[in-house]
Amino acid sequence: MKAVHDWLAARADTALGRLAVNWFRAYFDASRNSGCAVTLYSSLSVLPAALVGLAYFHLSAADANVFADRIVDHLRLHGSSAALVHTTFGGASSNVLAATIAAVLGFLLWGIGIGPLYRDVYARAWHIEIEGSALDQLRYTIFFFVASAVVGLGIASASVLRSYGWLWVVTAWIVGSLTFWLWVPLFLLRRRVSASALLPGALLACIVLGGAIAFAPLYVAPVVNQNGKAFGSFGVVLSLLGYFFILVTLSLVCSVFAPVWRDWRRSERERGRAE
Repeated sequence: MKAVHDWLAARADTALGRLAVNWFRAYFDASRNSGCAVTLYSSLSVLPAALVGLAYFHLSAADANVFADRIVDHLRLHGSSAALVHTTFGGASSNVLAATIAAVLGFLLWGIGIGPLYRDVYARAWHIEIEGSALDQLRYTIFFFVASAVVGLGIASASVLRSYGWLWVVTAWIVGSLTFWLWVPLFLLRRRVSASALLPGALLACIVLGGAIAFAPLYVAPVVNQNGKAFGSFGVVLSLLGYFFILVTLSLVCSVFAPVWRDWRRSERERGRAE
């Protein structure tokens, strides 16, 4: 054990080790289990809203399962798992009115609470105080609809972009993801932090989330298929929620990176001058 402890201590006392330790501490100080809340709120509001949006744009019977098709194709689901996803999500497209009512209720009960969660994580990471405003509810409403539109647009455009080649997919992801993850803290923090200071976190989110989504068929599909066979709909739903929780947690981890990166660079420069 002493050898392991000494090895870990030596790794932590390097430039990258100090960055990793500070990042780890910053995340747990800022997040305070927000990942669980964001996952729950988003699964009950953002995903239904994105599903309804896609349903309105694909009202023909041939396209009724467009949302489910994207999930099945990307995760390479098969058998009972694919059938369950089609049944669950395809039903919203065939009954748009009921799905719309559910989406509205989801927004009113949970959707408007997602913005404050992200804002608080960013604010704690940057050590700034954001005073309440009469426009806060409007701000959180705008955030909800933008997030829902981004999710829906990403799902709807995936197959179209793939037909033009992976260069289009990667380019669209970099531009769209980088823009979104720069806009989120700028908007929620009321531009208290500059875009240049936020850029490292947005770049990291673009790379990390892009990789997690791109490689999802390798680590999510086997779990979903296996749990679907073993536990039916319960296993599939929990597996997809687990995947969504991973994406949400990664977004929060990336959201605290920019201030850690800034402070780490400053401290390393001072350490270098002192030596």
